[in-house]
Amino acid sequence: MNVARYNNNLSSEVPPRLNPRAPWRNLKNSTTPAGVCKYASSSSFVIATFLICVVISLITKFLNMMLVPFQQPRLILELSVGLMLGNIGEVSELLEMVIPQLVSSLTEMGMSCYLLVLGLEMDLTVLAKKPNRYEIVAYTGIISIFLITSAITPLLKLAKDANTIGFILSISITLTGTSSPVLTRLVTDLRISRSDIGRLVIGSGLHTDMVTMLLISLSLVFHPYKSKQNGQMKLKEGVHVVVVLVLIIVFLSTVFPIFVNWVNARNPIGKPMRGSDLVLFVAIMMMLCNAGPTMVGYSPTMASFLIGLAFPRKGRLSKMIIININQIINYIMFPLFFIWVGALANFSEVKPDKSFVWIKLLFLFAIFTIGKVLGALLAAMLLGFPWHVAVAIGFFLNVKGPFHIYIAAYALGVIVKLMVEGAGKRSPYQQMTLQHLNPSTELRILLGIHGPQNLPSMINIMEVSRGNKATRVGVYVTDMIEINNCNSTILVPEMENSSLESTTMADESVVNMREQITNAILSYIESGEGINVQRLLAISTFANMHQGLCNLAEAVQASLLILPFHWNQRPDGKMDGVHFGFRYVNRKVLRQAPCSVGVLVDRGLGKNQKRSAPTACIEVAVVFIGGRDDREALHYASRIAQHPCINLTAVRFLEETNTNKSSTKKARKKLRSVIKMEEEERKLDDECFTEFYEKSLSQGKIGYLENHVIDAKGTVSTLKSFEEHYALFIVGRGGRVNSILTAGMSSWEECPDLGPIGEILADSDFSLSASVLVIQQHCLDGLENEFTVMSI
Repeated sequence: MNVARYNNNLSSEVPPRLNPRAPWRNLKNSTTPAGVCKYASSSSFVIATFLICVVISLITKFLNMMLVPFQQPRLILELSVGLMLGNIGEVSELLEMVIPQLVSSLTEMGMSCYLLVLGLEMDLTVLAKKPNRYEIVAYTGIISIFLITSAITPLLKLAKDANTIGFILSISITLTGTSSPVLTRLVTDLRISRSDIGRLVIGSGLHTDMVTMLLISLSLVFHPYKSKQNGQMKLKEGVHVVVVLVLIIVFLSTVFPIFVNWVNARNPIGKPMRGSDLVLFVAIMMMLCNAGPTMVGYSPTMASFLIGLAFPRKGRLSKMIIININQIINYIMFPLFFIWVGALANFSEVKPDKSFVWIKLLFLFAIFTIGKVLGALLAAMLLGFPWHVAVAIGFFLNVKGPFHIYIAAYALGVIVKLMVEGAGKRSPYQQMTLQHLNPSTELRILLGIHGPQNLPSMINIMEVSRGNKATRVGVYVTDMIEINNCNSTILVPEMENSSLESTTMADESVVNMREQITNAILSYIESGEGINVQRLLAISTFANMHQGLCNLAEAVQASLLILPFHWNQRPDGKMDGVHFGFRYVNRKVLRQAPCSVGVLVDRGLGKNQKRSAPTACIEVAVVFIGGRDDREALHYASRIAQHPCINLTAVRFLEETNTNKSSTKKARKKLRSVIKMEEEERKLDDECFTEFYEKSLSQGKIGYLENHVIDAKGTVSTLKSFEEHYALFIVGRGGRVNSILTAGMSSWEECPDLGPIGEILADSDFSLSASVLVIQQHCLDGLENEFTVMSI
């Protein structure tokens, strides 16, 4: 008896015979009743995962090359990879080994992160306000789907209780929901995220998600996701859930803001976020999402959504959490999810005897598609935008489950091309200013060039920006070329291993011009070290060239974008407008750029200069009156002052305090509303200039002139005394600062993109040889969320 038992136990431990034709099948021994694989060794799962990663990588690269001409979104590629893998016999067996364990370990964490970000991106207070455009589109879609579902669902007999109110509400909420992160990714891939339709779609999708997720969260309070109790026990569990959630929300709204404000103070805007602070807060939030709610039987994923709604939004901490978690979701979670969805689609299961199931699925598909489109059409009647725009919005808001993602995403690429003008891709990244840029990090500059006439000055700007040998500078030079037969900007890199697409120019004059510019830049690069230069090309109409430049500045993470002024110098020294289209491009870039912007008024800067020639020093003056733009100009000047061939003089203007102030009484009365702002700016100016003095002036490397003036007239007369003394003036645009020293200048300015001081220095009456670089510091203040849907 014992021997037989021993033999039985022994026989059960013997591994199966190896299969030499399919060695991957040797990785597993058997399958549990639940369908989970038992592996032959502890390394089997690692080997299977590695093989799957290799296969996915190879197929992805192949399909990416195939789909590039069709301009399809990234998720189409990932779904296609999953469909191929799931229907290849041997590969599908490997997927059976890897996918269940991989998905089970990532699903809970991924959904918690997904819903946490979803809650952080939403503002619960909008429910108590008058509905705006986003909310009207969202509400009309929800109502239309509910009405259609109530009428059609009972006829489909989807379940035994299909006629009950509870079932109709459940299926309505399910069909109404829009996967806003997937929708945002799709809109971004189609390059319409900055268009009116793109912004309306994203805003409406977020609001739809918030309403539907709130309804689901409330329903789970009295129907816990793991509860098997009924009656009084279920009510008791619901009370426990409410108590725990209220305690967490009270903690987040009262105690948590103290720590959030402390972290925001430690990480001011413009400086890199401390990684330890970010990781700590994400860990605390994940603990809140899982510890308390799980103990009382509430879904931790829905708790993540509610905690995200209650999290304090002031400061940059919430924005950084959203950016970093979104990167994990977009680049890790979503690709795995879409490949998994595609792999689940088994074509062998599609049989004629199951046609009624497919008919039901198609009816559900039709319900939420027609419902969303009808809701968008109703919103169009209320808001007054065209019907074909409403149809496009309705199709967008249908983005949700696996089957529909594949069908709708493919169709949307065609529909949107026919209905909507493309807009530039906006990829979130850390906005940095020159003022807060770490001196040890690489300074990235994007230079725009109209033609060969800008080459000498831009090459000298590249050279002086190099500073000393210890600093690292990366320069991206882009040609700004107008074309009339293209409505969207095309960015063309001329670099190896670039992820952007390339193209060939057919216009010989443009090709010759670019070759001339490229050869000049190559000769400059070969003559020394310390700078990395790359060539790019922006092709667009003047109407949307600014979008391409802003997209490119974002893509290369530039800290400074320098554009030529739209005037060129004539042989007699006077300035003349070349093409006023560039004027409007510059103005739009100044409003929308993701980095600091410089506008260069070129009067032959360095035409006769040689690189690093010891006798070819350039006399440079930085004018400092006050304000964030002047502080940015001062920091750029301190960088170029490290170059051995730069003689820099800092010229500071201060208000005269020892004279009779009756002449400035009227000006002060006009600016009384901004006196408090001026005091705060003056404090920042003093701190900035003190730092500049300690680093540069105290060491005797830079000259210093201090001028006390009474008003704007004194400022102008003092500036005119510098005529012909300097080859380059660096000034701040100063368009967002009211100062006694510049009061009244804006009333007669003709070029607001230069600012009051920049326009004086750029005027032909001031100088015929001094170039001017006007700098505006990057700032996100003032961007409006509201917009008007344009008629197309």
